[in-house]
Amino acid sequence: MKNHIYPISFCVVDKKNDASWTFFFEKLKEIVIDKPDLCFISDRYKNITNGIVIIYNHAHHGYFMWHLGENLCVNHHCGDYLYRYYNAAKAYSLEEFNNNFVEFNNKCPASTIVLEYDIGFEKWRRAHFPGNRYDVMTTNIVESLNVMLIDEREYPVASIFSSIAKRCGELFRERHAYILKSMGNQMVYAAEKIARKKK
Repeated sequence: MKNHIYPISFCVVDKKNDASWTFFFEKLKEIVIDKPDLCFISDRYKNITNGIVIIYNHAHHGYFMWHLGENLCVNHHCGDYLYRYYNAAKAYSLEEFNNNFVEFNNKCPASTIVLEYDIGFEKWRRAHFPGNRYDVMTTNIVESLNVMLIDEREYPVASIFSSIAKRCGELFRERHAYILKSMGNQMVYAAEKIARKKK
């Protein structure tokens, strides 16, 4: 995308703790510099937050809305009304957010207290997030990668990395071929459809 390289980073450590996450982010910082328009989206794992705060003090850090939703469902038993949480989290306007959040609050008040006061709107809601949360990182890439490599996780470390390189290479080649095939078209399908209707 515009000659930018978006790295995929992996780190093998003996255990998840502050030291291992700090080590990971120190190595990552050699490739990805700390700047205000950088955005990390993760689960609420405390060691990840600590590593980002220590190494990347200009970047923004938010949470996967799916992880928060799962936590709310398990800890506050609000599964039947979770769609209101997701609608609020995805809302671009304050009015749309307020409508869904009030409805969610009416059904699950304990959950909304956690979302508003313990976590903060800026960590999970699109419209309050200070970084660019509207681009690539709106889905859980880590979980997608875990699912893709579920069998390989039992392999030795060297085999895991070979498999990761092979799978990612295949995906990038497929996307590159698709882009080359549609080079004459300058619009995405939805935009092209709208343009055709207007003609």
